[in-house]
Amino acid sequence: MKRLCTVFAVLFFTFTAAGLLLAQSDPFVGSWKLDVAKSKFDPGPAPQSQARTWDASGKVSIEGVNAAGKPMAYGYTIKDDGKDHPTMGAIPNGAQTVSTKRMSANKVEANFTRDGKHAETATFSVSKDGKVLSILAKGTSPVDGKPFTNDTVWEKQ
Repeated sequence: MKRLCTVFAVLFFTFTAAGLLLAQSDPFVGSWKLDVAKSKFDPGPAPQSQARTWDASGKVSIEGVNAAGKPMAYGYTIKDDGKDHPTMGAIPNGAQTVSTKRMSANKVEANFTRDGKHAETATFSVSKDGKVLSILAKGTSPVDGKPFTNDTVWEKQ
């Protein structure tokens, strides 16, 4: 019995350590803060602030203050399966689903859909040193259907 407990303890710690190493090996995982000054929002306006958390399972949560000074929160899940997954909260582009594909270790492409139609393509790229996340998002506004391009810069916290 003592031997069985020892084996289970060793396996538990091995799998826990492996999970931590896997999470550390994904450059997207962590907390990121929007650098509003380095970001460009066309046509705008820019939010006052945003922070995003990307966990090891691919869940991305965004919180902040929009351009009008109101709190905002939304999220989505990044999975490398190419299937549509539901978004959560009042996502600014009005999308209800997102499908993603990992292009490389430091690059992910996401396609958002609204009412069954393409709404936005976003490319997420992490710098080689892992300190900067860049997101280039191009799509159409859910309000007036006009195109937008947001080129945002996020710093690892």
